[in-house]
Amino acid sequence: MTANDNHCADPDLRDTTEKPAETCIEQLGFASQFVIWVARAWVTALKSERDFAVVSGGTFLQLGLDAAEGALDEFFLVVAHSANRQIDIRCLKCRQVSPDELVFHRAVAAAQNGLAFQAYHELRCWLAPAAARLAFAPLMRLGMALARGKLLLPAPAPETASSALPDLPMPSRSLH
Repeated sequence: MTANDNHCADPDLRDTTEKPAETCIEQLGFASQFVIWVARAWVTALKSERDFAVVSGGTFLQLGLDAAEGALDEFFLVVAHSANRQIDIRCLKCRQVSPDELVFHRAVAAAQNGLAFQAYHELRCWLAPAAARLAFAPLMRLGMALARGKLLLPAPAPETASSALPDLPMPSRSLH
């Protein structure tokens, strides 16, 4: 996974190519901001080799979301070890939300709203089928635990399921 503060201080190295407009985190509701923030906090903890509870300031414990913290850790461990490409999870202070962070948001929202197929489809943006199946159960537990804690995400529209699924070649296998 990559962390990205989305800002280059050196004017000679700045990428000036046009990019699609990214969502500003301030445009999102509190629950959505929280979901993006926890992903960023988990990646920050991983990269800095610090305990997640320290990086997050014990937020899950304070909110009574212990089950959500465990599910988040289990989910991102699968993603960190099995992703089929680099995943853009930004730094804690970044104001822009990456497309990959929105994939995570949609997956959690789908899980909360009982849209299991859509949640799995979102996971496939990052993971091969076997890894997506491993990450699916903790994702569903995370979504439900956040819902029990009243951190409800809006249901994703069916057509917003990422169509950017990588076009991975299917291995040719013969079964005898």
